[in-house]
Amino acid sequence: MSVPTTLIWFRQDLRTDDQPALQAATRTGRLLLGLYVWPNDSALTARRRYFIWQSLRDLQARLAECGIPLHVRTGNPVQAVAETAAYCHAAEVVCAANGAGQGALRAVLEKQGCRLHGVADGLLQPPFQFIRSPYFNEPAFAAFQVAWRAACAEQYAAWQAPAWPPPDLAAQQKRLPENLKTAALPAVPRAVLTIPGGETAAQRQLAEFLPRLPYYPVLRSLPAQHGSSQLSPHLVFGTLSVRRVWAVAGNSPDAAAWREALARREFWRHYFRQYPDMLQQGLPEHRAAAGQANQVLMAAWQQGITGYPLVDAAMRLLRDTGWLPHSLRRFCAAFFCRVLGGRWQDGADWFARQLLDFEPAANSGNWQLAAGLGGKRVERQPFNPVVWSQKLDPDGQFIRRHLPQLAHLDSRRIHAPWLATAEVNTNGYPAPVVDYRAR
Repeated sequence: MSVPTTLIWFRQDLRTDDQPALQAATRTGRLLLGLYVWPNDSALTARRRYFIWQSLRDLQARLAECGIPLHVRTGNPVQAVAETAAYCHAAEVVCAANGAGQGALRAVLEKQGCRLHGVADGLLQPPFQFIRSPYFNEPAFAAFQVAWRAACAEQYAAWQAPAWPPPDLAAQQKRLPENLKTAALPAVPRAVLTIPGGETAAQRQLAEFLPRLPYYPVLRSLPAQHGSSQLSPHLVFGTLSVRRVWAVAGNSPDAAAWREALARREFWRHYFRQYPDMLQQGLPEHRAAAGQANQVLMAAWQQGITGYPLVDAAMRLLRDTGWLPHSLRRFCAAFFCRVLGGRWQDGADWFARQLLDFEPAANSGNWQLAAGLGGKRVERQPFNPVVWSQKLDPDGQFIRRHLPQLAHLDSRRIHAPWLATAEVNTNGYPAPVVDYRAR
């Protein structure tokens, strides 16, 4: 006689700490199994795949301590979940709801006599509460942040993560049939990761960042100082709970800038949930102004050979690691749109293919802001990449680290080496592809 089980479908919540789907499944009292289905889309780069693999390996080990096997499938998610549910005689599938509806899966499972139970995760506040304006410029974000922060302060004033694991879970899981206990994790090709995947790595990184929190407001804008938390990949893939991140900062005034970054992250996800058409197309009043991409300039920007050192250093770091501090993301996006005259969609597509922590809402929103397209009118202030280079990397440390051919230049010349070619050897570093003053 088959024993009914509960299947936990892990999605972008690859952890055991503060894991709502895992907690909900435990409350059913049934035997538990885990499932992960590899995303089947072109956005799954080798780097992201390896990050997920590391996260699954860590998750599998943590679940094994409680006797919960983690099965891994590929293919169509609806089919993979339904087939696994049938194989393990699941009475219920529990997963994080993604906001897009799961009607097809629910219908298939109901035919099998299985219930689908979606739980909220990934956001501190549910969407459709705080977005009022169809625009997403700074005034719109400021209004959102006030209401959002007040709701979070009230809701999480005494927050504590549910205890895990329950004391009797491992003993209960010993009743799991032997044919369900075997769950191998297929190997994937290795990739270079400067930010390792997994819940263990996420918790270690969070602990290492917290002592630097008082310096975050200043150092986050200085890429040479490694001032950012680098936790965004863990939030994207769910190896770290956003509620945990909010709670560990406490009520310290040092956390204000960091919580603003969390608010910005949620703002984009709330906004594009409410206005999904804006994700790819932008605001209606700006769509007719979209131009054509200059392929030569775009290639120079992608390869880091524009002749503007901070842009090139940043784009090479992005290509080599899949990571950029957010100050450099804004800088490179503004340069692409305002100096090279590129379409924000083209730049956003390139970042989508490169970033380890790619998240559609944040990527699209920040690119449109960089292009000055967040309000009723085009809001394009003059953009001087040399001045911004001096602000973001005043001593040229970041540039020297990633453009060794310019390492011998002093902090004055390194931001505009074309002005010094008659005096010093720039080792073949290219001249600017465009004159920013002509834009």
